[in-house]
Amino acid sequence: MNKKLCLFLGLILLAAASCVPTRMIDYSQISVPQEGGYQFKQITAEDQIIWGPMVVNTSGKLQWFTGSMFDVSKDGEHLVYIGSTSADQKEGNIYVRSTGGGRSSVQRTFGISSSGPCFSPDGKFICFSGTFAGQDKSNICMINTNEGSAIQHLTESQSGVATAPVFSSDGQSIFYTRGLASTTYIGNVPSTTWTYSIWSMNKNTSITTQYVEGSSPEFVPGDKLLFTKSNKTTNQGEIWMLDLKSGQETLILRDNLKGFSTPKISPDGKRILCVGSTTGAKPADANLNIFMVNVDGTGFQQLTFHPGSDVSPAWSPDGKSIYFLSQRGSAKGSYNVWSIDIVK
Repeated sequence: MNKKLCLFLGLILLAAASCVPTRMIDYSQISVPQEGGYQFKQITAEDQIIWGPMVVNTSGKLQWFTGSMFDVSKDGEHLVYIGSTSADQKEGNIYVRSTGGGRSSVQRTFGISSSGPCFSPDGKFICFSGTFAGQDKSNICMINTNEGSAIQHLTESQSGVATAPVFSSDGQSIFYTRGLASTTYIGNVPSTTWTYSIWSMNKNTSITTQYVEGSSPEFVPGDKLLFTKSNKTTNQGEIWMLDLKSGQETLILRDNLKGFSTPKISPDGKRILCVGSTTGAKPADANLNIFMVNVDGTGFQQLTFHPGSDVSPAWSPDGKSIYFLSQRGSAKGSYNVWSIDIVK
């Protein structure tokens, strides 16, 4: 991946291969006592080399890529993830496989570094963020889910880094994060800062629209968006809702000591899954877990407690189960797709 694209992006970090654990943790355990009520099911195998988000721990303060690294089709039959064929491969490719088991995955991209895949509502297309070797920018791209190799570059005319795409309910618009870098110099020493905002592109007209400052959008039926916004005072990520018609922004979830990102709306529109940071006895013990909250901000609860990172949550079509990427069950701390039933 191009070195420029590996710079920290505030709370956003571009996708990187599964982190090598630096803590003395037994990642091989499947669950911990706090998760006693859930039965964990492993969907993928470790030899598939699935990529998760880079997570950087600086004295207990976590930074991570706030977009999702995999998705589940609306019919619940397939999942799409970022993976590679060898541990030293520098670019991640898009793979599609069944949620029902088996080990067969179909590689859908070649020669383009990919992140943030998302199925269209009808499951026929996959949208993702793609970067060709030698480029200093990433584009929102789209491919057919099952056939062909043609890649559409939808935001090629825009500058900056385009990540974390999601479709509107009708599949006609794609919402995404756009990051722009600004570099200043103190003497000969460069200092780069990034700003992020939510954009959309109409697939039919190619018209782009800018909305609000933030990242990792999630379309909510009724012309609304969930998104992640960094609090400039606490430097923690928060979950907000934007009404696309009125422009009104509503705070859903905030904590002065925890950061949240990657909101995902339930099929019935009543609950939100998200990623959140948790602390431990030592700064090195800080990690990421999956949380759930009602759309009005009530009913907040932590779903996972594993000392490894749990990220990129996704709902099953009936809202009774969730899928997510986790380092659990792997002695190396590698990521795999797991699921749990949250309605018993």
